[in-house]
Amino acid sequence: MKKALWMALAVLLGVLTALRLAGDAGFWQRYMAASSGSTAEAAARLVEPRLALPGVATAVPRASAEAEFIAPEALQLAADAARKQGAKGLLVHRHGHRVLEYFSDGRSGAAEVAGGELSPALFALAAGALVDTRRIAPEAAVAAIRAAAHPGERWHNPWSAAAAHRFRLAAPPALLLQDMDGDLATTISRRVWLPLGTGNAWLWGTGDALLRLDCCAAARLEDWMRLGDLLLMQGNYHGERIVSPDWVRQLLAADPQGQRHPVWLGEQKPWMGDEPPAAREVFWFDLGNDLRLWLVPRRGLAVLNWTGAGNPRDTLIPNILLRGLLDQAPAQGAELDDMVPGH
Repeated sequence: MKKALWMALAVLLGVLTALRLAGDAGFWQRYMAASSGSTAEAAARLVEPRLALPGVATAVPRASAEAEFIAPEALQLAADAARKQGAKGLLVHRHGHRVLEYFSDGRSGAAEVAGGELSPALFALAAGALVDTRRIAPEAAVAAIRAAAHPGERWHNPWSAAAAHRFRLAAPPALLLQDMDGDLATTISRRVWLPLGTGNAWLWGTGDALLRLDCCAAARLEDWMRLGDLLLMQGNYHGERIVSPDWVRQLLAADPQGQRHPVWLGEQKPWMGDEPPAAREVFWFDLGNDLRLWLVPRRGLAVLNWTGAGNPRDTLIPNILLRGLLDQAPAQGAELDDMVPGH
């Protein structure tokens, strides 16, 4: 009995030592959240320690369905589908203007959520200011963005270098430390965040020496939508050019296999549903396992689907909206109820 007790204590000590060597409590919180799949709100709470990215919130630009050439019936169908799925929220923008807003249970666009796969866009767009003024070469900036990106699925072993890279603070890419306006968070804010009219956001870090820009940012839901609009509108946000169209095209370029996706993602997670997206060129970003932002550049359409019991990867709602665009619509006489087969 005494021998078994000593063996159990030895095993426990070994486990505790291994856990200690692998990482601190914050490391394990992030590891478990990534392993189990985290909601966007829960992931935002893991952004600790956090560094302020200053912003000044302004009103979201809005437009009517008619002004943006979207059939009102399509917006109603999309909202009805969101309600049926128990969605927490649905935002639809066209050309940077909000044309549909739906929230349940007292939620709003001010809800704080993690940026997920969209977080690295802060780094990428801030680097664009250096690329556009020829202070760094585009190839060097793209290489730095890719080097900072998550190392695929290799992080599943918590004692691996890939896990350490994903779940620990580190020094930011050296190229961003050029020509700073004060500290790095303030520089990124002035280059990217403030021109969008966003509120305060939060980066994971303690200062310029330990500041992760490839992941783990937290901001208001509607502010991530504005960042998507900036990509959608080729670096121009309502008359203010933040980065050049050339740089945005490089960020969303095709890989050697001909697949178009952001340079910081090795590949995009798959869509789900009864049919593929109803447009040839579509990008999407998962902010959590319950929140996906769809961008359709050739149609000027952004759809942020914050699901409840449904699946944010389902193409139903984006396709309803794509087929409701009146300036690129199907032949006259087609019924909106017939535009999404199988639903």
